[in-house]
Amino acid sequence: MLPGCSQNETQKNEEDWELARRGICLTLNNRNEEAEALFENKGESVQLAIGHAYVAFMNALMTCEENSLEKATGILKDVESRCAQNLGWLRTMKNKVFGRNDLSTYESLEQQIALADCQVCTAFLSLMTQDSTAGWVKGGWALRKAWGLYHSTYNYLAGEYKRVFGLNVELPGSDTIPWRILSQKGNANTATTSLSPNGSWSIPSTPSAETPTNGYKRHWTRVFSTLQSPQLCGEEIRRLMSAACFGYGLFHLCISMLPSTLLRLIQILGFSGDRMIGLDALMFARHGPDMRAPLATLALLWYHTIMKPLLAVDARMITASITAAETLLEESKSDFSQSGLFLFFHGRTCRLKNKIEEGINAYELAMQKCGQRELGLLCLHEMAWCYLIQLNFGKSHAIFSELLEKSQWSKVFYTYLTAVCSGCLGNKASLDLLATSLLRLSGSLSHLDTMISRRSKLLLPFKPSFYYRLLAYEMIYLWNSLSSQEELKSILLDCESNQLAEEPMTGLLALIRGVCYMRLGQLDNAKECLDSGVRLREECPTKGSDAHISAFSLYELALVYITSKEDINEGIRLLETAQTQYSSYDFESRLSLRIHSALREHKGPQNFSIWDCAASLARYIGQSFNMHHMCLHYYNNNVTKNKIKTLAYKFQALLFKKSLLINLVFRKYKKKQESSNYFSIEYFALSRYKFIYVIYFFYSF
Repeated sequence: MLPGCSQNETQKNEEDWELARRGICLTLNNRNEEAEALFENKGESVQLAIGHAYVAFMNALMTCEENSLEKATGILKDVESRCAQNLGWLRTMKNKVFGRNDLSTYESLEQQIALADCQVCTAFLSLMTQDSTAGWVKGGWALRKAWGLYHSTYNYLAGEYKRVFGLNVELPGSDTIPWRILSQKGNANTATTSLSPNGSWSIPSTPSAETPTNGYKRHWTRVFSTLQSPQLCGEEIRRLMSAACFGYGLFHLCISMLPSTLLRLIQILGFSGDRMIGLDALMFARHGPDMRAPLATLALLWYHTIMKPLLAVDARMITASITAAETLLEESKSDFSQSGLFLFFHGRTCRLKNKIEEGINAYELAMQKCGQRELGLLCLHEMAWCYLIQLNFGKSHAIFSELLEKSQWSKVFYTYLTAVCSGCLGNKASLDLLATSLLRLSGSLSHLDTMISRRSKLLLPFKPSFYYRLLAYEMIYLWNSLSSQEELKSILLDCESNQLAEEPMTGLLALIRGVCYMRLGQLDNAKECLDSGVRLREECPTKGSDAHISAFSLYELALVYITSKEDINEGIRLLETAQTQYSSYDFESRLSLRIHSALREHKGPQNFSIWDCAASLARYIGQSFNMHHMCLHYYNNNVTKNKIKTLAYKFQALLFKKSLLINLVFRKYKKKQESSNYFSIEYFALSRYKFIYVIYFFYSF
């Protein structure tokens, strides 16, 4: 036991979070009843309560069923309100005035992390399950509430982490929150980081012998802080830092994947999401001692096998995802070799590698190992998609029919896919029955259900089987699942052998042909097909249910220009056209995410819009205020003058970035009327930076 920790308190605290970690591991290893029994006896333990909330959160994500979502949201809200009532400015002031401390520093930090994690998980459910603007706004607001908690907690823990473990070297990407971990072979003076999952990560286990210099501490700056004077030992700081990095990583991942319209608003508020920082934070958490470590591994697997392939611009990104996922799975074999969830992610990895049969076997094994209903439905869903990708409409029809009976999630979605498979098989009776039942489905429909309902109008009257195969190809494409060379050639041969004479099917046919040519590397043919499809639909509305065909065609044509390097600027222009001129169409948010990912990959500073420049300025200002906060923290804890000077030099780097950005704006917009707006923005930025510069001189001498 490290100095500064009471043996009884340490044993009690460790018992709670170790029990919570055991419960989570039991759940992941298919022992759900034992885990539930453990969490039922949680009593007043915050660690066990948040562990139970994480398990409910996982179950909700697996099925997206309304009852699971409501249960998870309810548990998260209970933990959130329980933590919130013990924190806050009013309670802090009462404790200061009456000299009463309800919570120790350790407990206060624990509850702040739990509160922020609950808010991030709530936002995550909204972003994952509500494919609409309202869902994005709701999730964004929950993330905004969590940011304030993470900001104060991370800065405090970062200072304590450095104080105890002696991390003297400023690591890349940690200007305001130095949370990254030392390499296993490193020390305080040779700190290194890894951006890949196979990096050698570890957390220091012994405090540094370095002691801070003596000096007067300004205690008045902590009057309004919810944290008391430092009472943490190295063991506690080590665990809390790992715990905090889990939610912080999810926070950055969620923010970085928001649509561009919401990203602009969030950046104007002074903060943004950095995907690499989020991934690094999750890597930190997965190697830590806290109960969130296995959840961090699952979060990384989810990103690399589901979200990143969905947003992938080219095959290079998918290859990187496969490598990262395989490394994570290999490192987790010793603890979770028979886990149903890890077998599921193994199946996803096989699917990305176009080893569809191996993926199906992995899903079947996961269903055998785990008797959990939620995971079973998730595996069935993936198996149905695997057969659909193989163009095996008979087996996919059978599994979609089974899901229609067993699953409570999106009856409209499964009914439509079953009907499309029936049409592909030429089963008119089944198609008529399913299409008629789609028209009778009513009530509270999700955004996805509403879009699919509009597509269901294309099912009747009964048409040739190629018509329904084209609708199946459309669904495979929209879910970014066109990958295998054999299937692409089969789809292309089918499309070239058949013709359709009415819209929107003619435009859809051109889109599918162009995409197949592009994935096969025949860029000239792809450009010809996509260009003809765009011209064919020039007179079609830019809003409405079928407008997504034109928008996706523009997106794919832009990727052809960018991939061939024929005219990258023209490709970027087409991406921006699809982003700005088309709206209120089906699957809009899905395409917005892909366009945002493509622009992030290929758009240079010379293409910044007026919104981008303003958002960047605000982000630099926000970073400066974060540095100001760190300066205060350093000064109050008697950090050496050299560290404060190092941070002050970073102010100068931000000033240089700001000046370059202002000059870019002035050159680009000096002949336009909007330039007057930029002078006001420049004045706003300069006034803030002058304030920061005063702080620089104050703390440097």
